[in-house]
Amino acid sequence: MKSSHVFLLGLVCVAARPVLAEAKSPTPPPPLHTERLNPDQRGGVVRLSGANSVGIQLGPDLLIAYGAEGKLKAPREEQGPLPEERTIVMQASETSRMLRGEVKAHGSTSAFNDLMAGRSDIGLSSRRVTLTETKTLAASRTDDMLRSGNENFISLDSVAFIVNRGNPIRALSAAQLRDLMSGTTTRWSELGGPDKPVSIYAHDDKSGTYEMVQQKMFGNGGTLSKTATLLESSEDLADAVASDPNAIGLVGTASIRNAQPLSITSDCGLPPAEPTAFQVKTEEYPLSRRVYFYLADKRVPLADDFVRFAMSPAAQPSIENAGFVGLNPLLSTDEPKAMPTEAASPVPPVASSEAIAAQRQLLQEATAGARRLSVTIRFDTAKATLDGNGLADLERLQHWMQQSGAGQSLTLVGHSSSDGNFDANVALSRRRAHEVEVRLHALGLQPSASLGVGPIRPVACETTAENGYLNRRVEVWVR
Repeated sequence: MKSSHVFLLGLVCVAARPVLAEAKSPTPPPPLHTERLNPDQRGGVVRLSGANSVGIQLGPDLLIAYGAEGKLKAPREEQGPLPEERTIVMQASETSRMLRGEVKAHGSTSAFNDLMAGRSDIGLSSRRVTLTETKTLAASRTDDMLRSGNENFISLDSVAFIVNRGNPIRALSAAQLRDLMSGTTTRWSELGGPDKPVSIYAHDDKSGTYEMVQQKMFGNGGTLSKTATLLESSEDLADAVASDPNAIGLVGTASIRNAQPLSITSDCGLPPAEPTAFQVKTEEYPLSRRVYFYLADKRVPLADDFVRFAMSPAAQPSIENAGFVGLNPLLSTDEPKAMPTEAASPVPPVASSEAIAAQRQLLQEATAGARRLSVTIRFDTAKATLDGNGLADLERLQHWMQQSGAGQSLTLVGHSSSDGNFDANVALSRRRAHEVEVRLHALGLQPSASLGVGPIRPVACETTAENGYLNRRVEVWVR
């Protein structure tokens, strides 16, 4: 993989236009939350298995919050035979009803192995199930991970490169990070730091963190240095980096602890990316990732109810207290970033300078005095239809407007990737914004403006298919 391809994400830009009256109104989206178990039915054993950071931190916190909602009290933790295994026990004060949550956190790969073997009711994963895993589970006649209700997007997390707080370096490019982690760069002085040897810390190959970085950093063109110290526990890894002046490591941002996170600079002129809550919520920090809870086809009712709780507004405080990024919308406190230059955001040569300037002016006028909301609806190539995650995001937007956005107006801005004809991309970005507007109408919301600007103002360097997906989006602006 070329160094310019490392960690770079693509962005979609929008073109503005009035709402298209001829479009048909879609069927209103289904409710985000379905009927739940009664509180007095929440008892028994539920087994969780998978991602280390999710199982160690988020799983236990959600179990305690779920039990409290079911009027279960006095949570007690029982340590298992291994540090990554624990059990949360809660008891009803008035009856013998008890909730026992067994958590094993040995990496995302173990989530699918344990589901297939019947050792788990819920698979915790910091990455999406792979095609190979999907086929293997389907062949076992046990699970179809992609069936509706089996794959559940719970929260967001991100991977951060961390160093010792005494290290003066605060930002590095994707290529520099790759060279550090692969062992090509062996001394910090090569990057402007102290003349000290680099020591590398990482997760083992069962970890979703390891798999994510392997995919985004190396692809088929490299690998993690064989001299790296591999640790299973995210907490142990962060503590090791915090105590080693020469260290660099990577952990989920929920596990940074006392280490110093690094910003990631781009190769195409975009502002440095930081693992802030807003950039992670929009999935525009290059190493953002979704956290999934997977269920089997033949699911335990208690497990199904627990997952639905984890997706509800009631679970968001527990998700955020555990250091993860919840799905509730967040309003940016930053001013809109300056437009990248044409060199940073290349457009097809068929686009005239006048057409590009017109779309830039339209975007600037549409967002002047407004702030961006983290709700960002993304689309597959050449499509303007919303998936299940997009529909859920719009329902969360509806809830946010009812709770926090009363009296504020919404502006929808559609974006596209730069692949293809400029004018066609502008038109497609308009259709995407209009599709979101019609969906919001069905939820009782009336955006004040809907427009599309095509491939203007990307959020990622468009070097990969994944980056193109990031750029095919509709943003929500509030004033």
